[in-house]
Amino acid sequence: MSDAEQYGDQLFSHAHPAETARLEALAQALDPGTFHRLERLPLREDSRCLEVGSGLGTVGEWLVRRLPAGHVVAADRDPVHLRTRGVPGLEVRRFDVTADEAPEGSFDLIHARWVLSHLPARQNVLERMARWLAPGGWMVVEDLVMFPLETSPEPLYRKVSLAMCDVVERRIGTDCRWARTLPALLSAAGLIDVHGDTRTSRVGRTPMGRFWRLSAEQLGVDLQQDFGITPEELDAFSDRVTAADFTAPGLATVTAIGRRAGRRERPHAAPL
Repeated sequence: MSDAEQYGDQLFSHAHPAETARLEALAQALDPGTFHRLERLPLREDSRCLEVGSGLGTVGEWLVRRLPAGHVVAADRDPVHLRTRGVPGLEVRRFDVTADEAPEGSFDLIHARWVLSHLPARQNVLERMARWLAPGGWMVVEDLVMFPLETSPEPLYRKVSLAMCDVVERRIGTDCRWARTLPALLSAAGLIDVHGDTRTSRVGRTPMGRFWRLSAEQLGVDLQQDFGITPEELDAFSDRVTAADFTAPGLATVTAIGRRAGRRERPHAAPL
């Protein structure tokens, strides 16, 4: 593996005192849409699920409630923030999706949210995950795209937000445009019945506004040194992006859903 900085090594480190609050805000912003999409899938109650990059574990815990006879693996490269330890039916697993393997055909559902765009080998990871699906199993990939920021009429919001995207690209290789082609990428990975949608979460006095403010604060040194954004501009941005009268769209989420061909014939042992 490369020695280059990865998400969580330094940038957005779990050791940062505000990282839990940042992840909480993101979960509050995205969970309702994620739960709506997963609720619509025709999953059996004994489904075996893998939640990749599980963060705080909110999606894994929801899956356990949704599938009471199933088995859910909440997998994260550093699961320190997972709050779902001890929940029956949920296994917390330290798992690096760029290096670790799962048995082929071992999951009926694989879900990854705002994970793959941060990985340099994202397409390879996507193709490997497709092989981990059982016949008839579903993959749901949700990832961020930056186009709402590029078209914002608010000069300071647009300037700082686009600089934030550039910082994470330089530091950890995040591609804030990659997910625009997600449905086609799932098809290229051999999945069928592929479909998807795109949704935005507004900033302002919202969870997404808090998430974006906390992200900017962690990126502050880079924004000043590499993009010449002044401390005064950062303060104004933080105030504006969480203001009640500011309703600009934040990063959008592209979702792609696909299924592995075939049909699951009978239950299997819990994976991993």
